[in-house]
Amino acid sequence: MNEIMVRIRFQLPSLPRAEKAVAEALLETPEAIAGLTLAKLASETGSSDASVIRFCKRLGYNGYTEFKTAFLSALGEDPSLNRDVIDTLDAGDNMGAILKKVFQSNMQTLSETLSLAGSNYDDALAAMEKANSIHFFGVGDAYVVCLLAHMKLFRMGISGSAYSDVVLQFNAAANLKPGDVAFAISYEGRSRNVVEAMRIAKEQGATTICITKMNKSPLLKVCDIMLYISTTDLTYGRDKVARRVADQVIIDALITALIVKRGREGYNKAKAVRLAIDRNKI
Repeated sequence: MNEIMVRIRFQLPSLPRAEKAVAEALLETPEAIAGLTLAKLASETGSSDASVIRFCKRLGYNGYTEFKTAFLSALGEDPSLNRDVIDTLDAGDNMGAILKKVFQSNMQTLSETLSLAGSNYDDALAAMEKANSIHFFGVGDAYVVCLLAHMKLFRMGISGSAYSDVVLQFNAAANLKPGDVAFAISYEGRSRNVVEAMRIAKEQGATTICITKMNKSPLLKVCDIMLYISTTDLTYGRDKVARRVADQVIIDALITALIVKRGREGYNKAKAVRLAIDRNKI
């Protein structure tokens, strides 16, 4: 899917009513923009010239003319950008077809998530680089990502926690202080326990970071730095397994960056830990 369409879909849930009408029209019939002036698009979507311009600026363009040029260019590169690239699963699919579709789904998730990356990643890295300790908060399958992240940082000698027990999560949050980092992983951003733990951490003066999707969730209100994911999921029941792939790759990128930033010290620490583990293998 083209980057400009990914950004429109990403912004859609949080857009004001008038701008949302513009976005939905572009998602439904993107080719129609070729014959639409600013005034015509505003009229067709029941919005106003000002709303259309605000929408364009929200996406990073100076105005409608610049946005339209970029949109038409993207449409020319990918005439099907208004449709999902990944086919849905079918009962008649053999294992080879299912394997291919699931792999493509995960690759699309990573590609779309990457298109949403910006300076927020630099902010997250800077906070983690100077942190006294880094603590992870998540429930359900998100906790698995939290635990793995904590294990990776622990190998680097960075203290912190990743508790599955809610009470222990609250205890960890309550003991944070300025200079510590609280890191939440929550796709919807509406897990009551995770939001509460992050609220406590923020009140204690910790820097709060989250990985989540774009919406108006309670989690966003208690986080200083937000890292957003975009998912294309094919799993049965729409379990959104792909979101955990994106979570893990984001964590891997941040930890890799930490090692690189530490230079020789970081590489030596990683090597020493790896050798210590290898010596205990049979």
